[in-house]
Amino acid sequence: MAQLDKMLSFARENYIPVMLDDTKKLLQQLTTENQPKKILEIGTAIGYSGIVMLTSSPEAQLNTIEMDEKSAEMARQNFIQAGVYDRVNLFVGDAKEIVTQLTGKYDFIFLDGPKGQYDCFLPYLIDVLEVGGLLVCDNVLYKGLVEHVPEHRHKHITIARNLNRFLDDLNNDNRLTTRLHRTGDGVTVSRRIK
Repeated sequence: MAQLDKMLSFARENYIPVMLDDTKKLLQQLTTENQPKKILEIGTAIGYSGIVMLTSSPEAQLNTIEMDEKSAEMARQNFIQAGVYDRVNLFVGDAKEIVTQLTGKYDFIFLDGPKGQYDCFLPYLIDVLEVGGLLVCDNVLYKGLVEHVPEHRHKHITIARNLNRFLDDLNNDNRLTTRLHRTGDGVTVSRRIK
């Protein structure tokens, strides 16, 4: 899609992080296969992943949360240009606060927000995930630091430890079956089974 190519070029030129190509392919595959109707996304950024999901599942509605107002405005413009804005509810604010107030159910959740908060989000996300629905979490290996947490003081050590705890909680929750894909910077795909 031309809009995605344009966004990717813009992101690279302006050092805005967007998902890696193999992660994009996995997300397209999952949304194409599952055809979700109601998607929740934490971490809109400039709307790249939201457009990937909406173009792969044309019946879906997307509720997406972004803390940064400038990014949210860019996302809004990108959603409009991609022709999907009529299926988007864009919330600007702190996901930590918004997630605790979520109501309704989602059959697909894409978590790509602040990595150190994943574990805080998890109980709320499982609560709003329909049985049979998917929870997809990006960047869970965090530059390889999650599997090899540095011994010495490192600026990313807290995030790595929090993600380690998150992965333990994800794998030990009997309501979910989880698979780790070594795609991009690590992607977990969890299906709610009860």
